[in-house]
Amino acid sequence: MVMILESNIPCSDSGYMALPARVADLLTEAGCPTYLSVYLFALRQHEKGNRNISNSFIAEALKISKIDVVNAFLFYSSQGLVKIHNFTSVDDGDFDIEFSFTASDKKAAVPFKPSYKASEISRRLQENPRMSQMYKIVGQILGKTLSSADTELLYSFHDYYGLSVEVILVLIEYYVSKGKHSMKYIEKEAGKWASAGIDSVEKAKAYIEKREEFLSYTGRIRTLLGIQERRLTTRELSYIHNWQSEFSMSLDMVKNAYELTVNQTGKLSFAYMNKILEAWAKSNIHMPQDVAKAKKAEANRQKNSRYDFEALQRQAFDAVNFPDGRNEKHGV
Repeated sequence: MVMILESNIPCSDSGYMALPARVADLLTEAGCPTYLSVYLFALRQHEKGNRNISNSFIAEALKISKIDVVNAFLFYSSQGLVKIHNFTSVDDGDFDIEFSFTASDKKAAVPFKPSYKASEISRRLQENPRMSQMYKIVGQILGKTLSSADTELLYSFHDYYGLSVEVILVLIEYYVSKGKHSMKYIEKEAGKWASAGIDSVEKAKAYIEKREEFLSYTGRIRTLLGIQERRLTTRELSYIHNWQSEFSMSLDMVKNAYELTVNQTGKLSFAYMNKILEAWAKSNIHMPQDVAKAKKAEANRQKNSRYDFEALQRQAFDAVNFPDGRNEKHGV
């Protein structure tokens, strides 16, 4: 039973009811019209004075599953648009809701992920032979019988993250080939693939190819810098991504930047290297032969030429060590 509590809802007597703009916005952001239909139906029942209705009643009226109704209310609760009272569990499904419209009721949205009952997943697999076959193939790829947690996670790849059956199979096969058998780990990657808009096998293969190129590039840089014994930080990986994708720097150029960095600072500094490589990229210097040409041109230019390598090094040094613009040699 769902008890809809009394709320201060700005309804009109003119044959229409007020709807928060945020609810309409969430239709496109969340991409789930089912949730919107549940919200509108419950709001309409409240306006008509029908307070004692059940989730089963809503599900039957809208021709959807009961778990969809529960997830809809949990979703709008996470967005601060309804308050849920007396909630025990998803399986129980009995709780009270209160619509939230006033400014004091607003709150920051929190991450939401729907829950799925085993019986509901089983029913949907019977209705979708392709998805049922996917479960069998995934079990073979992982080399085990899927647990109930695995089953729910795998279902979320399609229902929540929006990945197609074909893309899901490519996703799992790839990460298992990399030694990643944990469904929780693969779920994180599924989120990345969804955010990247990977909606076809072709896009999935292109993503994997690009990732493999980055891993290869990163591995060679680790060897070059002599840091194979530890994991790279997120910041360091971000720098390397810039060198490859944004600056288009070869390994030889990274080596040159590394040697200049050590000569100038006496140690490895990703930030310092990044400043040198960024300056080279802005000056269209991407290969060792570009460096040679620039040095030759430098001899015929003024000291403040765009190819003044000493100036580039000083700029990198100052940017890293004096980010606020101060420099001790000026007595500041």
